[in-house]
Amino acid sequence: MPPQVLYFAPGSGLGHVTRAVAICLELRELGVAAGIVTNSPFAKALAELSRIPITQIASAEWEQAAPRLLAERVPPLAIVDTFPNGMRGEWTVRPQTPLVHVARRLRLEEYGAAAGAWAGFALTIAIERLAIEHEALLQPPLVQLPGLIRLRPLRMETAVPAELDRMLDAGAALVVHGGPMEEVEQLVAAAGGAMPVAVITPWKLTATPSFDYFPAANLIHRARHIFTGAGYNSIADTMHHRFRHTAIPFPRRFDDQAGRLAELGPVSIDSTREAAQAIADLLGS
Repeated sequence: MPPQVLYFAPGSGLGHVTRAVAICLELRELGVAAGIVTNSPFAKALAELSRIPITQIASAEWEQAAPRLLAERVPPLAIVDTFPNGMRGEWTVRPQTPLVHVARRLRLEEYGAAAGAWAGFALTIAIERLAIEHEALLQPPLVQLPGLIRLRPLRMETAVPAELDRMLDAGAALVVHGGPMEEVEQLVAAAGGAMPVAVITPWKLTATPSFDYFPAANLIHRARHIFTGAGYNSIADTMHHRFRHTAIPFPRRFDDQAGRLAELGPVSIDSTREAAQAIADLLGS
């Protein structure tokens, strides 16, 4: 059966596409077939792990190719992640297909979209607490999730490298970060030398044991302490471990990591099913 929903998740890393996988897995449990479109280089590996059809578009072709693909596939519904007009303006002209906008914290001064960019959606889902000026732009129909979206631990079980397994059994701290090497090193420095530290990252470190393991959420509960950036997924993955989690907000062009950390409460809840249900309900209406 062709996908009833296409989730467009642009981004050169794992953040947007992992969130898309989390929602699409929930949609599948609700009986809704969903596929993902992304420019992430991790598309093929994630498709194999999740068994979700993922179409990869080259970054240089995204602006024209994403709307063209939507017009060719003609699903009943499509989802656009974070950017209401698209990462590169690809949805400035709204397609005939109804769109759902998944709204995450966004540095409005950098994105620079006009007020009209936030209108014209079949549904907007705010997946975290937004800045006041951002909330004011969102148009009904609107769902404000009470919690966060995450890829639940063990939804995708992957073998843990033996050395990493031993380190976690011995009480290691975890540094989890897929960002630039200098940010990984900053997190390692924050972890200090008082305990063994293992790093989950695509990079290969020389001074600290590092592992290219996914999804890191499977191992969070085993770490003595967790050190991450303040990206959306890192905050969601550690929602039940705030007392042993240290997050450093790194500068990003569009993601307001400092604002997210400032709004963070002591406890979060998993609202992934609630987001998927709101999307599924649109198909049944």
